[in-house]
Amino acid sequence: MRALGRMGQMSLITLAVMAAILLAGCRSVKYVPVYIQNDSTETHVKTVTEYVKDTLPVKIPAQTAERTTADTTSHLENDYAESYARINPDGTLYHSLMTKPQDLEVEYDKPIQRTDSTVNRKGTTTVVRTVEVERELTWIEQGQIYGFRILAVLITVWLIWRYRSKITNLIRKLI
Repeated sequence: MRALGRMGQMSLITLAVMAAILLAGCRSVKYVPVYIQNDSTETHVKTVTEYVKDTLPVKIPAQTAERTTADTTSHLENDYAESYARINPDGTLYHSLMTKPQDLEVEYDKPIQRTDSTVNRKGTTTVVRTVEVERELTWIEQGQIYGFRILAVLITVWLIWRYRSKITNLIRKLI
């Protein structure tokens, strides 16, 4: 260190600081935690169609019946009503109509759909892994890298030129 002088010492210190900056320079790898979740949920959907007996009210259809007779009384009947008619001794007509008491309903199979869903959960596991993801350098980071390289080359050339006589003497001693 004595042989270099005060200016040489400053140059070596500068060179050491530059080397430290170079070793602690920019990085292009970013570590990102990745969450992997295993979900073992199963959903089963079951649709069942059942047929249930049901009744439906039905309108009574129109029915007619006629009768001609030489007798003084007449009787007509169909599925839903019955009628009596007669001629009285005084020449008047008597007529009665009676409906039969009934509830007319028709049975049919009514479809009923039932949907049932079953969810099975067997547990959830979460795994956290750190993954390296390369990213692009920004223009400032690229400028720092290339600028430092140029500066390091310039300082090395300047140091070699400044102390060329001492470097050549050192090389001669080693050979």
